[in-house]
Amino acid sequence: MHKLLLIAADTSHFTNNNYDVLERELAKVTTLMVYRKSGHIKKILRKIPERPDFILILNDVGKKFAPIVTGLSDISIPAGLAVNDAHRFVNQRRRYITSNQIRIFFVICQHNFYHYYPSQKHDQVFFLPQFANVSVFKDYDAEKVFDLMMLGETSMPNIYPLRQKILQHYQGDNRFVTSPHPGWREFTTEQAKKALIGENYARSINQAKLFFACGSVRQVVTFKYFEVPASGTLLMAPALPELKEIGLIPGKHFVDINGENFSEKADYYLKNETERKRMTEEGCRFIHDYHSTAHRAKQLVRQIESIL
Repeated sequence: MHKLLLIAADTSHFTNNNYDVLERELAKVTTLMVYRKSGHIKKILRKIPERPDFILILNDVGKKFAPIVTGLSDISIPAGLAVNDAHRFVNQRRRYITSNQIRIFFVICQHNFYHYYPSQKHDQVFFLPQFANVSVFKDYDAEKVFDLMMLGETSMPNIYPLRQKILQHYQGDNRFVTSPHPGWREFTTEQAKKALIGENYARSINQAKLFFACGSVRQVVTFKYFEVPASGTLLMAPALPELKEIGLIPGKHFVDINGENFSEKADYYLKNETERKRMTEEGCRFIHDYHSTAHRAKQLVRQIESIL
């Protein structure tokens, strides 16, 4: 079992705590050591129990680019940088990559990463897409009380034009349910009980027949592409470039929509219950079988093994 040092912020109380769940899965398939603070890597290595085989840094989840680990070019242990949001902290991350001579990356979206970091095209860049915590995002067998649902950020039409169009189209339609994003922040235990996050969020999704989502103008395969099907609800979303590599197939696992046909397709699948249920079940089974947190942890370990 490989010894992995993960240097990352504690995300256990974040709006989306999937990376905390990923840590727990990594602990099952590696000898995992976790460090939370910034610092020089040689000082960090003196504080952990064993010398790692590989160092993975995740420092772009949350409101600031942290933790910052320096001196990576001064050690012989290979180190990789996980990139969650390529479009954030761009200049800071470019300087960080250069100063530490980082040449290994694990990215959730390849084309978006290369768009902001074209100099990294000749480095080792591994595609590590999002995933679903299937112990939370699952079919609760809830009554499908909502026909149409769209949850999350809708206040930025320049980033989410499709969501804005859907919101405007269904305004005043009692079949349509929407709720704003709860905000990217930490939640106390009491706040989490009431907020639309975690199990509350998953159970809400499970109550809908159809759920609208998108990958923004950046065409990133977001968590919703995994979490909505995993929750036993039919995903209505655009077919994005990297879905083919992920294996998520329009017409089999979800419904491909755009700004011109979303209402027509929604009406069709609301009327055709047999087709809707077939695709919903296919999508749910596919995510649980191939894109759970456990699957993603094993994929990451295989990628690290290919480096070592």
